[in-house]
Amino acid sequence: MIELEMHTVQSAPEDSRKLLQSSIDNFGWIPNQSAYMAESPALLSSYQYAHDRFSDCSLSDEEKAVVWITTGLLNQCRYTVQAHRWIALKQGVAADTLTQLETNPDSLPEKLRAIHRFTQVVVKAQGIIPQPAAMDFLRAGYTRQNMLDIILGVSQKTMSTLLNSLAGTQIEPEFMNVS
Repeated sequence: MIELEMHTVQSAPEDSRKLLQSSIDNFGWIPNQSAYMAESPALLSSYQYAHDRFSDCSLSDEEKAVVWITTGLLNQCRYTVQAHRWIALKQGVAADTLTQLETNPDSLPEKLRAIHRFTQVVVKAQGIIPQPAAMDFLRAGYTRQNMLDIILGVSQKTMSTLLNSLAGTQIEPEFMNVS
């Protein structure tokens, strides 16, 4: 396995230092994922920018959690799943919803099931989203903006799941403390 360096604010390239400090300000620590990303200021900056934009998008916190966790599950990234479960619970998303998403997504409420299914299509698309899948998503009551926001969320999580796969990122104990 390729060994990537887990950076601190002090060891990181200059252009990553403020970004890592931002992680400390947001979480109280530097998440392992960000510590690895810091090796590439462009990746860390792009990831944080995409995260901020997706956090402010047209989807609810619950819907964003479905996008993030579905992407993590499909990309086989336990780090993403666990970190976003922790974040979702902090935002007030019901633990039962998150458990359903991981264990029996077909039992989700119809609208969340539509988000889950469309996210699956986007993750698996390899650049081509089938028109029928897009139309099904719109018929479920979502908008074109919601559709494009999901593309943003999947893009953001793809950056991190690829990095976590390469680095073998370990899940912090903080992210394991979820109800």
